[in-house]
Amino acid sequence: MANEHELEQARLMRQVRTALQEQDYRAAIENLKLAARLANKSGDIGLEGRHLGNLALIYHRLNKPNKALQYFQYALKCARFDGDRATEDGLLGNMGNILREMGRHDEALEYLNQALLIAQEIGDVRGRGIWLANIGLVFDDLGDFGRAVEYHSQSVNIARELNDQRGLAQRLGNLGNSYLSLGDYVNALQNYQESIQIFQELGDKQGLALRLGIIGNIYAEIGREMRPRPEALQFLQAALDHYTVTMGIARELKDYAAEAELMRSAGSVLAELELYDQAIGHFQAARQLYLEQGLIDRANSVQENIDVILRYLETGDLPDA
Repeated sequence: MANEHELEQARLMRQVRTALQEQDYRAAIENLKLAARLANKSGDIGLEGRHLGNLALIYHRLNKPNKALQYFQYALKCARFDGDRATEDGLLGNMGNILREMGRHDEALEYLNQALLIAQEIGDVRGRGIWLANIGLVFDDLGDFGRAVEYHSQSVNIARELNDQRGLAQRLGNLGNSYLSLGDYVNALQNYQESIQIFQELGDKQGLALRLGIIGNIYAEIGREMRPRPEALQFLQAALDHYTVTMGIARELKDYAAEAELMRSAGSVLAELELYDQAIGHFQAARQLYLEQGLIDRANSVQENIDVILRYLETGDLPDA
């Protein structure tokens, strides 16, 4: 039979769940603090730590990273006191991720490496893959793309080992991003294309669109670098094909900001292919989408692309759309 403390904990947690569903974060915080104090009073340090960790997550959601770190630190002390290595591992990783978001990269690496070590010690392969990927992202932020490739490659291998298709697709994208930052188009494309195949199998149109758009950007960049060689045209056409497919997905998802950016990118490629009427049409469509979203600066910027082409058609000045 439940004792008085257990009944009170159950009541408080029902109130927390209701508050979160209603996005009443103040009430959720108040009830979690009460629940944490009650757990401490009854000597249940593990439960107290879980409540403190949940408080940290709410503060993070409210964009209060310092408060989130404070409560994660409290929760970490509870986990260590309780000897709960798995919880300690997760808390260290969460703290590392927040520190990365705050731009405190050295501290982020310190916490993420501690989490990685614990995951290895307790045999948590999935956790190890997550922390390897997150360390790779820190090195991306620091501009150390070679180190980022090392960590992302290890995280990709673990996702394959676990047959975690969604995680694999995401991590292949991370690895592709690092290769792209190194200017290694071949390896970047290889990883993006494999991630695209997985996103298609999963029916994840958002993930698919993002990678297709990036591949379009790569082909466009290769085409520009190869000009005036004839081979440049096939890369520019490949970029246009990818933008066109991705625009259709963005439109289906009602992601009009992405559609506008893709429309503008396609317009730039069409201008380079000297298909100026089509380029103007794409730029005008992009401008209209920007205006509908209140993005006046972006609309004015794309109008400049249109003006450059019109001026070229009148005077013969080479456009740079």
